[in-house]
Amino acid sequence: MEESLADIQRQLAASRAEAAELRRQNEVLRQELDERVALDEHLAGERGLLRTLIDNMPDHIYVKDRSGRFIIANDAAARDIGVASPQELVGKSDLELYPLDCGQCFFTDEQNILQSGQPLIDQVEENINRNGVRRWFSTTKFPFYDAAGTPQGIVGISRDITQRIDALEAVRLRNRAIELSADGIAIAGCTPGMPVLYVNPAFERITGFTQEEAQQRGVDALLDDESAAEGGDGLRDALQRQHEGRAVLRSLRKDGEAFWSDTRLAVVRDRTGSATHFVFTIRDISEARRNEEHMALLATRDALTGLPNRRALMERLAQSISMCERNGTQLVVAFIDLDRLKYVNDTFGHEAGDLMLKTVADRMGGCVRKSDTLARLGGDEFVLATLHQTPDPPAGLRGLVDGMLAKIQEVLALPLMLASEPFCITCSIGVAVYAQDGHDPDILLKRADAAMYVAKKAGRNRVAWYSPPTGPTPAECP
Repeated sequence: MEESLADIQRQLAASRAEAAELRRQNEVLRQELDERVALDEHLAGERGLLRTLIDNMPDHIYVKDRSGRFIIANDAAARDIGVASPQELVGKSDLELYPLDCGQCFFTDEQNILQSGQPLIDQVEENINRNGVRRWFSTTKFPFYDAAGTPQGIVGISRDITQRIDALEAVRLRNRAIELSADGIAIAGCTPGMPVLYVNPAFERITGFTQEEAQQRGVDALLDDESAAEGGDGLRDALQRQHEGRAVLRSLRKDGEAFWSDTRLAVVRDRTGSATHFVFTIRDISEARRNEEHMALLATRDALTGLPNRRALMERLAQSISMCERNGTQLVVAFIDLDRLKYVNDTFGHEAGDLMLKTVADRMGGCVRKSDTLARLGGDEFVLATLHQTPDPPAGLRGLVDGMLAKIQEVLALPLMLASEPFCITCSIGVAVYAQDGHDPDILLKRADAAMYVAKKAGRNRVAWYSPPTGPTPAECP
């Protein structure tokens, strides 16, 4: 009986000990569970924080398994790929999300990374999403491993650089346009000395100076002006004041040839408004200038003989009258009409008549002074305007002029071959003097013309000085 009681006590003690152990183990399990719950909550918080972080990153962040299927992706990746949420990417590969050639390229790159273990750093990739939107990314991809060191997939980060690529392309296009521009372009820095930083091919072609030579010559050489218009000084002033400017310059090419340029100055400023660079454009307007001068010359020149025309004559007569009023010189106007031009045209043809007119212009041109004006009014009519100091006695003026006109008649009378036949040219000349015969160009010309008809009526090949008519105005001679 005592042994049974002892057994029971031992069993009871063992049960108590076992119960105590169970309680201890339960307490340990409870503590472990609390720790696990706390850890899970901590990990969940960290995962939430990490998720918030990657979802708010502007770069694409994603993880793929060994077969190239998405495990994780952030909002930016989902948005640019063209799906509503990152969950739509999970389990899908690039072959399902991109055009075949684009998706295959991504897949091949990632398989090479897994096989080689080498990361892909900042590779520029063209990306066309499922909506057809084309963008550019700078991508870095690297493998991740399990505890045994076996590659399990790819981690990728892709940054959208479309704006940068577009900006570079815009710069490339602008640079190409500058290179192909027909205008010379030079860029100078807004630093002490204003160094020339760049010139385009057109600048080298127009000026003959290479970029290296232009850099050595400096910005001041761009503003050299051989003309008297002071355009270069105006541009220098604009340069110093950092203002826009424009001037027409007469510059020299490298070989010393002069040329006209339409030169413009523009100022490049930074975001604060401070000048950083100067841009010069140089347009060679030499040909346009020559054309303008030629057109201006044509407007005042007779097309056949090259002599001043009526318009130029009237301007010079007005200038000569002003000179007479200032310094007392005398102006003589001689109206010269060729005899028998109609006969030459009718007999030998108009080509012969033109030859006669050009010969007359050349021969008379050799008889007058550089200060004289010899003009052709048209047809067979020429005018000589000549200035003389008042002789002493005044009557000596007539002798001087008669001598000049006699020389003209003499050289005109030299035989001219027309259709293999010699022909002698004669002329009738009327003379009027400022101010005794008139005070303005029109009156002087009309009175010299009237005197010419007196000479023609008297038998041609004569000189007549104007005198006021005492009867009816002489009728025009044929």
